[in-house]
Amino acid sequence: MWDVSSSTVVPSSADQNFARWGLPDGAQVRLGKGSISDIAYSPDGTRLAVASSIGVWLYDPLTGTEVALLTGHTAPVNTVAFSSDGDMLASGSNDETVRLWDAASGQLKAIFKGPPAPINSVAFSPDGSTLASASPNYYNSIWLWDVDSGERKMILEGHTRSVLSVAFPSDGNTLASGSQDGTIRLWDANTGESQATLEGHARDVFSVAFSPDGRTLASGSQDGTIRLWNVDNGLEKATLAGHTSRLDTVVTYSVSKDGQSQVTHRVQGGWVYSVAFSPDGKTLASGSEVGTVRLWDVDTGQSLATLEGHTSSVYSAVFSVAFSPDGKTLASGSQDGTIRLWDAGTGEPQAIIDGHRSSFHPVAFSLDGSMLASGSHDNAIRLWDMTSGRLLATLEGHTAWVNSMAFSPDGSMLASGSQDKIVHLWDTVGGRLLATLAGHTAWVNSMAFSPDGSMLASGSQDKIVHLWDTVSGQSRATLEKHTDRVNSVVFSPDGHILASRNEDGNIQLWDVGNSQLRATLASWAHAMVFSPDGSTLATGSGDGMTRLWDVGSGQLKAALEGTLGWDVISVAFSPDGSMLASGDRNDDIRLWDMDSGQLLTTLWHREDVRSVTFSPDGGTLASGSDDRTIRLWDVDSGQLKATLEGHTGGVNLVAFSPDGSRLASWSGDGTILLWDMSPYITPLNLSKAIHASPLPTQTGLLANFPNPFNPDTYIPYQLHAPAHVRLTIYDVRGALVREIDVGYRTAGQYLTSTNAAHWDGRDHRGQRVASGVYLYRLQAGPVAHVRKMVLIK
Repeated sequence: MWDVSSSTVVPSSADQNFARWGLPDGAQVRLGKGSISDIAYSPDGTRLAVASSIGVWLYDPLTGTEVALLTGHTAPVNTVAFSSDGDMLASGSNDETVRLWDAASGQLKAIFKGPPAPINSVAFSPDGSTLASASPNYYNSIWLWDVDSGERKMILEGHTRSVLSVAFPSDGNTLASGSQDGTIRLWDANTGESQATLEGHARDVFSVAFSPDGRTLASGSQDGTIRLWNVDNGLEKATLAGHTSRLDTVVTYSVSKDGQSQVTHRVQGGWVYSVAFSPDGKTLASGSEVGTVRLWDVDTGQSLATLEGHTSSVYSAVFSVAFSPDGKTLASGSQDGTIRLWDAGTGEPQAIIDGHRSSFHPVAFSLDGSMLASGSHDNAIRLWDMTSGRLLATLEGHTAWVNSMAFSPDGSMLASGSQDKIVHLWDTVGGRLLATLAGHTAWVNSMAFSPDGSMLASGSQDKIVHLWDTVSGQSRATLEKHTDRVNSVVFSPDGHILASRNEDGNIQLWDVGNSQLRATLASWAHAMVFSPDGSTLATGSGDGMTRLWDVGSGQLKAALEGTLGWDVISVAFSPDGSMLASGDRNDDIRLWDMDSGQLLTTLWHREDVRSVTFSPDGGTLASGSDDRTIRLWDVDSGQLKATLEGHTGGVNLVAFSPDGSRLASWSGDGTILLWDMSPYITPLNLSKAIHASPLPTQTGLLANFPNPFNPDTYIPYQLHAPAHVRLTIYDVRGALVREIDVGYRTAGQYLTSTNAAHWDGRDHRGQRVASGVYLYRLQAGPVAHVRKMVLIK
């Protein structure tokens, strides 16, 4: 039936920041475009529609630029199709609806609500009067809709498993459907009667396509073959098996917990996800599981070309192929996050439309909230501006997937650990590789900077934690007494203790100063966090318990009982340490009083609670869930303040900006959203927010940023007590270069460019100094510290 309760607006030509297009209410910026599932050319060739996990993107295929984003579906979009006159665009989604859009304006015209099941495929009849949609699960049916009235015309039933694809021929009298039952069915599109069942495929039929004259049907299958069928008599004309003969894709899997034992598997091309005829009917294109596109001669069945360009990995499947109306260009959409345009005659690449990665993994936020780093299966790291959503830099150097990342406290460095067993240190300002830290013998799973930024801890599947000097790049210590691969590492707030969590759930507490093991905590932990004062470690466990450990003694202080048997997967302390929040797989959030250990209240989602975090003022709790929502809770009353909806996948992580004015959410839909918190939270003055945190337990001088630098640098520090602060700079021979009187400062952290000390690279005469190593000394009352920095011109 007709339903136009939701719509979208096509951006004006002046609005080129697509990071702000089609945002849900309350969101300010979106990072990422969502993963690709289908593509379709408009009949005039001026638009390319892309079905993605967040909506339907429209591109200009000649320039590769974004034209519009059509939003409204509440789950990933699986399929798109243009009407033959190009006036309408249909999209089908996991939200169990088909939406009709005006292709020119992008306005929503109608929503068709069929069976309570995802929509796998849609197709218009040639005259545009009928729309077919295919559904899976128990329904295994095809629904035919009257486009003008929005009424259902008929339901075609006969397949015994999910229907994955539908297609009309040029005369519109027949409908073809491919199914998980391994068959293709031909239906009379006017009466709904089954005309023929085409059998031959051994597994799922992912794609069906008619030749332009309607006499030949092509089908692509999970059995690795493409079959050509005679539509008139239902007989098989040819089997194209080129994809299954490819043996040059090698994938290595880890099969042991320590990452040492591996198996190398030669992938045999495998599944054929998509097929499409050229407009003249002479060529067939097919897209496969391993990222290749093949062109076939329809008359002879011979392979004409293999187009290789999509990332050669297990994350490069080509889900969709489409010829331009003039037949000169072939588009292929892949799991590697790209749409590639090829010269259909020569097979040469023409252009790449990028940005549709299937996920951001892992992610890391800078301490000041200004930057975000994201990894992906292309082995690259991307740095994003969290205000504008602009891509700042792409860091390339790893040869395998990046598993973990961490920003230094001052944001000047990013550390990345990879399945290539290497740790890289990057300059976030210039995007340069600063150091390569080699020492692990298996995947690097986790890392953390010490609070003063002088040290980096990295945990690996080799059951070892390395402590690295971030200035020299040398290993300071190797911590080897782990019982399983190390999945997480975190420093205590004063930097004296390191906690490392193993795959088996045990946690080791290490003395950073002497590298000695202080305690092993049998916690069965999925999550851990230090209290703000560093005296307590909270762990969320697989038995439904949240445990509190005394960091000094390693003894269990309390066991807070949740729902037994349901994993506690997220924990967070309030800024003042008076409360603890825990989220579990039973969809619950629990707030605990830390003085008494009593349960204060129980809050809820509809699915697993992946992340909990307190606002900087401690008054609001944010929670992210697999139910695709973020919920904001009033901490004092336990009342729900707001539910933020807009993600089409589960929410893995939520994080507040330092002043509480924004909330970032990272989702499995391949995007990160930045939300405006002003309706719910009064933002803190940044300096007040810094001082609202627990005071540093010691006065310290931190690593300058950037470092190396040219021409100037910032020098962060922290004060345990109020003091008059003076910085003195020397050359390596000890000669005085410059004195900087910072003045009286209250206790707190001075970590950002807005409040750290600043050196402009000049001596006391105002002259620029030469390249070299310099020493800088902090004098704060009776306390003095010295560090090194490097000026490179």
